[in-house]
Amino acid sequence: MSYIENTGSWVAASIVLSSILISWTMNYTNPRIRVFGTCLAALGCFAVSYWFFSFVLGSGILENPKPNQTPMDSAKPLLLWVQALISLFSGIFLLVIARKQNENNKTLDLRIKNEPDRYGIISRLLHWTIAILFISLIPLGIFASMIPEDTPFRLSYYVVHKTIGVTLFILVLIRIVWNILSKRPELDSSLKVRDAKLAHRAHLTLYFTMLALPITGFMMTSYHGYGTYFYFWEFSPPVEESDVYIVWGLFHKYLLPYLIYVVLGAHILGALKHHFIDDDKNAIKRMVSSAKSIIFEISGCLFEISSCLLRYLVVYLRYLVVYLRYLVVY
Repeated sequence: MSYIENTGSWVAASIVLSSILISWTMNYTNPRIRVFGTCLAALGCFAVSYWFFSFVLGSGILENPKPNQTPMDSAKPLLLWVQALISLFSGIFLLVIARKQNENNKTLDLRIKNEPDRYGIISRLLHWTIAILFISLIPLGIFASMIPEDTPFRLSYYVVHKTIGVTLFILVLIRIVWNILSKRPELDSSLKVRDAKLAHRAHLTLYFTMLALPITGFMMTSYHGYGTYFYFWEFSPPVEESDVYIVWGLFHKYLLPYLIYVVLGAHILGALKHHFIDDDKNAIKRMVSSAKSIIFEISGCLFEISSCLLRYLVVYLRYLVVYLRYLVVY
């Protein structure tokens, strides 16, 4: 273990602290503080988009990336584009929600431990902090894997990625221990047995992948001869360099990410199904302050975002027509 001086260490620390702050303010007792937390979450989304449009696009990495190891690597620029646009629209979405939240003066009274019908403050803080960090890891990991070996800032990105990965691993372990100490809320009794089993299996798979991703990443880089970074410290590989890293890389870079995309999608769609189709009003309320208010917020948000996107689309088409005319004339 050795101490390191790297910008990535400070960036990783700021991302982790920001995630904790957002999670804490979003679940605070005072409704005004919760509005502030939603605005911070929106700011985080805009920060991801700004990073992509201001730095990634100007870095030249998308045009001249590290040589692809598999044909699947050629999809990485598109994935970054999609994630940047999702972050942008999510930020707009959260700002509209914050405006609607501002009309709500209801305080949020949460206990430390979980209750029979909803999660307590510890579970919520762990849940949202883990979610924010995990979402942050995706674009960082994709971009870091595209950076050529001789690029000056390559190390900084790997310091950030590995530090957040180790932090996420520790938080998931804490969440598992807390679930043992504080029993999770029961699913609605009206839920079908099949759906209850699917929800349980989805949670187990989600925890498995969140633990397996950092482990396989650690083993991949260790067998490849690279150390592990944790904020301001670097740990030497505990194993000798070997071609086994290819096998670990197959799981870390290709199999597990796609598995967790499917599981996360099933997790979100399942919660929405329980709320809207199965009429389980506590499905979403267990982890957010007010399920009912979110329904109205989403409907209003979709209308306002659609109107905003339509206006931007009209402006874009006008500029496109002018540009095409310019090409024809000259």
